[in-house]
Amino acid sequence: MILGLLITITLLAIPKFLPPKLPLFYSLPWGDGQLATHQQFLVLPASIGAIAFLNLIISWQLHKQQSFFKTILFIQSLLVSLILTIAFGKIILTFI
Repeated sequence: MILGLLITITLLAIPKFLPPKLPLFYSLPWGDGQLATHQQFLVLPASIGAIAFLNLIISWQLHKQQSFFKTILFIQSLLVSLILTIAFGKIILTFI
């Protein structure tokens, strides 16, 4: 959740240093289809928050003895958050 908040604050703080459109959708063919506006970049922190919240809800439903599964959910949330944050950082650092 903290990494998602950090990405959101960064997007709001540095838009004047970035071009109006940035590459986000790398799976699409080369060209304008890959470009996204600053508002579309909010998909990254929203994804981080949604996955963390979903895993938190699931872990609350597990029994106390199922600590292994709770740990797996936590690690999965952490990995997804780190991967999305690193991807965001690489895209932003390309243009600064």
